[in-house]
Amino acid sequence: IDSALEKRINAQKSDHVYTMARKLGPLKQSCEDAVRSLIIIDQWLSIARWAKHNSCTMPELVQHGIWVKEGRHLLLGIAADPVTYGLGKAAEKDDRQPLALLTGANSGGKTTLLELLAHTCILTHMGLPVPAKQARVGRVDALHILAKAGGTQSAGALEQTLVELANVVSDPTPKLILADELEAITEPGAGARIIAGMLIAARSQPDTSMMLVTHLAPAIIKASGCDDFRVDGIEARGLDSNLELIVDRTPIRNHLARSTPELIVKRLVERSDGHAKSLFADILNMF
Repeated sequence: IDSALEKRINAQKSDHVYTMARKLGPLKQSCEDAVRSLIIIDQWLSIARWAKHNSCTMPELVQHGIWVKEGRHLLLGIAADPVTYGLGKAAEKDDRQPLALLTGANSGGKTTLLELLAHTCILTHMGLPVPAKQARVGRVDALHILAKAGGTQSAGALEQTLVELANVVSDPTPKLILADELEAITEPGAGARIIAGMLIAARSQPDTSMMLVTHLAPAIIKASGCDDFRVDGIEARGLDSNLELIVDRTPIRNHLARSTPELIVKRLVERSDGHAKSLFADILNMF
């Protein structure tokens, strides 16, 4: 009797499984589609919440250049000052030069602006909103971020770096180049001449937009033999009561800004003590 009951129970279980499989089998694709749709909805809901929290907006895709209105760097850990800036055909009427040299104060926000443009370009090409009130971004095949070197390079390393730079600036494909103090690869005089040659090569590529953060703008322009390079500047006006730089983070167009090392030294005078304070005071008097 036990054996017969066990066989009947197992048979009923199998019949139940087969019956349910026949009923549910045709629904498998619909269930998979539903789950996939829920994942997509959850993804875009998360993006929408992130965009709303950070006051982001969908950018406009254009053919060339990049422009942000009141853009904000989201990874600083503090509330970022909004910056409006642009290059190429995407920019406002007076800022449509495809190449620009960005000068200005140390700690003024030059590298932060460079990173903001990089973030905007990447997010746009991912189809995502950007941290700006408005933005126009040109379609590019490549984004090149050239960071400053840690120090003077050996002959072999310098040669390899120059080859890589030459390949980047002479490539005719649509691209955005963001370079941060490339003059650090070698001594300042040679660095200015090298960068001048790179800028001339980049300007000959109609689909290239490039911003170069530099402290050597006059030397670069002199070495290039061209007086029509666009030079923008982030100017520091002084120190506030907390000894922080008073800076308008939006670059002044066609303006060569000072690096203002004297403001940094002045801050060191106030924040140091002992022999260091006397030393920095002596250095400040030399400016």
